[in-house]
Amino acid sequence: MVEQARLEQENLWLRERLATLIEAARDNERKLDRMTGLEMRLLAADGLMGILSLLLEEFPRDYELDHVGLVLHDPDGVISTILDAALCPRGLWALKLAPSAEDLKTPAGLYLGDYAACPEALRFEGCGELGSVALLPVQRAGRCLGVLSLGSRCSGRYGEGMDTYLLRRLAAVVAICIENALAAWRLQELGVTDALTGVRNRRFFDLRLQEEMTRVVRERQSLACLFVDIDHFKAVNDGYGHGVGDQVISAVAQRLGRHLRGSDLLARYGGEEFVMLLPGLDRQEVRAVAERVRQVVCGGAVVVDEHSLSVTVSIGVAHWPTQRLVGQDPSVAAQTLLREADEALLRAKGDGRNRVVMAGLPPPDAMSLELLPLGL
Repeated sequence: MVEQARLEQENLWLRERLATLIEAARDNERKLDRMTGLEMRLLAADGLMGILSLLLEEFPRDYELDHVGLVLHDPDGVISTILDAALCPRGLWALKLAPSAEDLKTPAGLYLGDYAACPEALRFEGCGELGSVALLPVQRAGRCLGVLSLGSRCSGRYGEGMDTYLLRRLAAVVAICIENALAAWRLQELGVTDALTGVRNRRFFDLRLQEEMTRVVRERQSLACLFVDIDHFKAVNDGYGHGVGDQVISAVAQRLGRHLRGSDLLARYGGEEFVMLLPGLDRQEVRAVAERVRQVVCGGAVVVDEHSLSVTVSIGVAHWPTQRLVGQDPSVAAQTLLREADEALLRAKGDGRNRVVMAGLPPPDAMSLELLPLGL
């Protein structure tokens, strides 16, 4: 009887143990399925902004976390550029950018423990009540892309002895997604950026012109187009070579870019010719911007090696006020605006160069002193 009771007790313990193991296995399976779902969403996210939105907004809600933060290494400013262009709500996200590795303060490995013991560079405002945190280095091919932090008010949620497989797996997937998003952005930029000057190319301008015209027609704004042509540029290539000519084009592009607002667009249209779009300005404001652009280009010589070159530009301007845009077909209006600016440029060049000519107006009297053609 004693032996039978012992065997029954042992059998009961084994059944309870087995039930516990089965429930633990099911719980692990649920966690794995949940994590797989998150990973699939991350991999399918639309660019860097989609990834950040998932991590910093949806992830903490879905996993009942009190904090999810991300510090990203941004040595070349690419991430900052992407965020600014997308109007990223940085104030709503626990997101930091680290220009240098020193700013990043990457932990040696995955850290689980007290939030107060985290490096200052990896801490965020308003997280003083966190009891525990997991710091996950986001690494790819030996390079650290950043650090993902997961925090909870529960002091025991993250600590020594817990299984870190899912955390390490999450960090690896995040690293792949971020690297792919940045690579895709750089590839896209190559297709719409002029390799010589770094400004937008004609392909991008043609697309943006249609979009911008549609927008200003819808929002009843004005739009101006400026064609900018470097005067006597052929003399530079003939006299000093194409290498010097390329440096002159780059220098002019930099000077043109000094007067751009965030809503403006500068693009290299071809050869020594640039084009600018300026929305939301009246005719006098556009004229003032164009004149200021002309003056900043000719205001100082372009120094290339031992050569000091005087550079001037001719500018043709077409300005469409709000009333002219009402009821216009955006596609037709865009091409008409472009043609009018081009015709104004031809007038500026025909009237002696180094001047601004507005479409729809007679050529102004000599408003600027003509500098010497490009030369020593």
